[in-house]
Amino acid sequence: MQKTTTTKLNIGIILFIMTALIAVCSSGVFAASAPNASGLVNSSDGAILRKSSKTSSKQVAVLSDNTSLTIYKEVFKKKSSTSSKNKWYYVSANGQKGYIRADLVDNISYGSIQGTIKSKVNYRKGAGTKMKKVGTLKKGSSVTVVLLSNPVNSAKGSSIKWYKIQSGSSYYYVCSNKVKLTGGTVAAAAAAPAAVSYSNYVSKPSSNMDDAKFEEYLNKQGFPEEYKVRLRALHKVHPNWGFVAYHTNINWADALARQNSGGTSLISSAYPSSYRSGSKQYEKGWYKASSTVVAFYMDPRNFLDENSIYMFEDLSYKPSYQTASVTAAILAPSRLPGYGFTGNLFVNAAAANNVSPVFLAARARQETGNGGDAINGTKILGTKVYNPFNIGAFGGTNPLYNGLLYAYAKGWTTPALAINGGAQELAKNYINQGQYTGYYQRFNVRNGAGKVGTHQYMTNITAPFTEAKNTKDSYTKYGLTGQSLVFEIPVYTAMPASTKLP
Repeated sequence: MQKTTTTKLNIGIILFIMTALIAVCSSGVFAASAPNASGLVNSSDGAILRKSSKTSSKQVAVLSDNTSLTIYKEVFKKKSSTSSKNKWYYVSANGQKGYIRADLVDNISYGSIQGTIKSKVNYRKGAGTKMKKVGTLKKGSSVTVVLLSNPVNSAKGSSIKWYKIQSGSSYYYVCSNKVKLTGGTVAAAAAAPAAVSYSNYVSKPSSNMDDAKFEEYLNKQGFPEEYKVRLRALHKVHPNWGFVAYHTNINWADALARQNSGGTSLISSAYPSSYRSGSKQYEKGWYKASSTVVAFYMDPRNFLDENSIYMFEDLSYKPSYQTASVTAAILAPSRLPGYGFTGNLFVNAAAANNVSPVFLAARARQETGNGGDAINGTKILGTKVYNPFNIGAFGGTNPLYNGLLYAYAKGWTTPALAINGGAQELAKNYINQGQYTGYYQRFNVRNGAGKVGTHQYMTNITAPFTEAKNTKDSYTKYGLTGQSLVFEIPVYTAMPASTKLP
């Protein structure tokens, strides 16, 4: 009798626990109201859309690079891992729905809906109770919900649902039944195009056209007349070059004001004093550039010529002509090769990170080509480190030392590690964030008006011009200016008639 009683008791406890678990993370009546997101395929080889969230699942379609996606939810494939390699998105693309690996998607833009926490709940790094706990939300706390998520044990569509929530620039996860959605849904903005796909643009109508068709193309692109004058001249010499207009919808005066803020735009002491705004040195030998100088270097029209057009070139890797010898030609006038920074190392890093080795070499030459502690194997805490791109070399009284500390923290103990590590960071933090030309890295106008003057690789106002000239010289030496190159050129609103240097 005692045994029977115990058995009934155990069954009752099990049923209670199962009911409680379902209640803790069930979908709730508001799950269907979670907003969608948008994104783009990020794979030069294309990405497979599958029927379910596993690589063995039936193929629905192959999506080309930069295909626009509507994202309905995240699906986690590991109980305690938040890596994009262990996540899938349920999406629609080109009228078809299915699952795509999260590491093949970028430029994600979230919708949002406001919610209120119904009772005390933990928020975590990922969806699921095995994910790392970050903190606790009290009853009545306000949250911004951006997407629906499934933990690993619901990958096949069980009722267990979580919400992805946004706090500042960070994202966390909470059980959906702990959240009451209270606001109207804000739709996700269409994702800004990721890096220009070279293969998509080689045959675009701006290349290999007669004058009449080229003129028609320029009009369809919406290039202003001041742009057209210069592009016509380039087209006559390079009929297979492609030109793409990007309309920023940013007012010129607003962008200029942001670029003139504080120490956002600096000029070297090597330039005339008339180029400066004041006598304050923001870094040794670097002054705030005058508004006139900033305007000149920000104005794309001033650089639509054979020497400077390369600041608008797509920076993805084109192995057919971006070879080690071409890269070495850029490095040759600098001191980089003498410290082991060879063209082969740049090409290896380029191939691993889908970044132009010509761009990498030009950037290294711009930053450290004159030699110095960033490339000569300076010891930090007893360990030789290298930082050819000067990543992290800013702030304080000794920015170079800050860059070396950064290299030490990253383990850049050989030229190869430093080049590859730097290429990874440039790809992740800039090129894959819409800043995929030299111009966009200096003037962040590809990510909306609110981002102008922020998240820019360099403060040197002349850097895109210098890097473009280095690239042009190397391409000319090896006869590569005849390649089918593609240039994306930004257009502002309310631009002045012209800009000039002092």
